[in-house]
Amino acid sequence: MQQRFSDLIVLLASGINQRRMYFNNHPKVLAICGEFVEKLIFMLGQSEKDEFAFGVFSSKFIHKGKYLVGPSIVGRSLIEFAENMCCGGFIFRQPITPEDLSVFFRLGAEQKDKLSSLEEAKALFVSMGLEGVELRAPFTDKDETSHSNAQSAETGNDEGLEFMASDFAPLMQAYQSLYETVAANNLALNGDNRIDLAQARANGEKLIEVADQGALDVMQFMRYPDFDSYTIGHSVRVAALSVLVAKALGWSRELQNEIATAGLLHDLGKGKVPEDILFKPGLLNDDERRIMESHPALGARVLLSNGETNPIVLSAAWGHHLRDDGGGYPSMPSLFKRSSAASLIHVCDVFEALTAVRPYKKAMCPRKAYEIMIKDKGMFQPRMLAALIRTLGLYPPGSEVLLSDGRRAVVVAKGSAPDRPHVRVTHDEFGEPLARPDQPAIELDQASNLEVDEFLNVGLDAEEPDGVEALTEMV
Repeated sequence: MQQRFSDLIVLLASGINQRRMYFNNHPKVLAICGEFVEKLIFMLGQSEKDEFAFGVFSSKFIHKGKYLVGPSIVGRSLIEFAENMCCGGFIFRQPITPEDLSVFFRLGAEQKDKLSSLEEAKALFVSMGLEGVELRAPFTDKDETSHSNAQSAETGNDEGLEFMASDFAPLMQAYQSLYETVAANNLALNGDNRIDLAQARANGEKLIEVADQGALDVMQFMRYPDFDSYTIGHSVRVAALSVLVAKALGWSRELQNEIATAGLLHDLGKGKVPEDILFKPGLLNDDERRIMESHPALGARVLLSNGETNPIVLSAAWGHHLRDDGGGYPSMPSLFKRSSAASLIHVCDVFEALTAVRPYKKAMCPRKAYEIMIKDKGMFQPRMLAALIRTLGLYPPGSEVLLSDGRRAVVVAKGSAPDRPHVRVTHDEFGEPLARPDQPAIELDQASNLEVDEFLNVGLDAEEPDGVEALTEMV
């Protein structure tokens, strides 16, 4: 249910983004209008509620007293709309129609300036015929009870927003900037405009600065539930993974920055692939596969035409689907040797594809992803694959796990052994959540009586693809 909730928020943000690019009755805008109403009716029917409500606080979405990290990163346009309306979120009440959504998207796309008050915003909504959408009163950190009010409004659990803020606030702005940079470049590519290479490099530097502040802890929550954004989110996550591994390998700061930039731009060529192929839920036929396999060369050409000359960035775009044994695509001479940087991007690219949600699959646990990657002896440069596994461990930071004593925990760091990470216990043995001050930290490599019993990340109960063929379909 929580995933469906986040899906709806991301759909609203996507609708505003599409309306900014196109016009009211454009097929993409209308499709999102219809999809939102359909999913809203289904979700409310499952919960027996008549409204869909969420908050906006400190430039993030909140629900049930917690920040929604993934939607907050990809949904910046909707957050800005709420801030311009001087409100603390939105309430959508039934009945609501696709026509209502079209008006909502138009207002969100066209309202560039902040209004003077919530009352003015409410009057604007009424004048636009949006009586089915209510603007929530804003939360304010000047009010000493604001956090508890937000908490009770969102369901009244015992964990306040302050604790979630301490986890994610330091990284949120950096990840929003990364996401927006990749998204802006994709939009520019679709409109045959120049991409912003300087901004990509600047955000690559930001990524390096936050890489030691728990970057993976945030990345695990970025599941990119909307298909239109998974390619963008994928590039952000590949860049973050690549930087972490490059750091572990002891690469220079300058090289780390080029790796970050390469990760952000490596899939740029997919912006030139037709959407019915890019987002196809089933297997591609031979013709579709040939088109899909053209994206590395297309990306390299786009970078060259925009003045990019760095060999690491170009080789990552061109070579992130080349196998270590010379196979893969594009076809290369037999004596061709791929750079270590491109090999690193390749390893992180496949690992992200396996462990993230895609239009055609659910997430896979890291252990299963490692098994599939290790099986194909010629796919990866052995040193890069070993470095990825060594850096992340079997349970990457941010993973939710079940301990052998029945308690649930979140991994905060890898331990000295791959299967014995450092964790923070979040639920007791009866499944009851613990308040943040009462969440003990445990180093499992120092606790011989405890071990990880099960991986609990969302989406891991579905059938997992198996074999190398499944891997190549996903990447």
